[in-house]
Amino acid sequence: MAKINISIAGGSGYTGGELIRLLLFHPHVEIKQVTSERLNGKFVHKAHPNLRKQTDLKFCSISDLDSCDLLFLCLPHGQAMKQIDELKKLTGKIIDLSADFRLNDTTLYEKYYGRPHSAPDLLNDFVYGIPELHREEMSRANYISSAGCNATATILALYPLYKKKNRLQRPDRS
Repeated sequence: MAKINISIAGGSGYTGGELIRLLLFHPHVEIKQVTSERLNGKFVHKAHPNLRKQTDLKFCSISDLDSCDLLFLCLPHGQAMKQIDELKKLTGKIIDLSADFRLNDTTLYEKYYGRPHSAPDLLNDFVYGIPELHREEMSRANYISSAGCNATATILALYPLYKKKNRLQRPDRS
């Protein structure tokens, strides 16, 4: 099986570092590029010492990204939506690990994030990435917005109640 060429935009933070760590050992993935504006030209292990002797990858600038099969976005909140048009030109598949495309309603986005979304026309293009709930849609999607860890835990815990429409019988209190 041919390896999937991936790149990671925003690889110097915690999320990017964990993604790199996981993907370095995936048998069907080759990490082509990892970006960091602050650490451009430096080894990835400069930001992630746990990856020393695991990779000789160096950070590059986001403007130097080449095309790839799949692009992960681990950018700070608000950055992915500002750059999404340029990033889409690099690949047909994107997984956004920021919160930029998690909500598909502009009113809710502004309410919860305190500012308007800068790419509202793309909100409905992203599938909310909880496989337990959206596996089928994710398998066909070109754009996935990864759910946050706290949101995932809460959603999965409450989903059975939601699915039953809160029709749980209450114990008799007599």
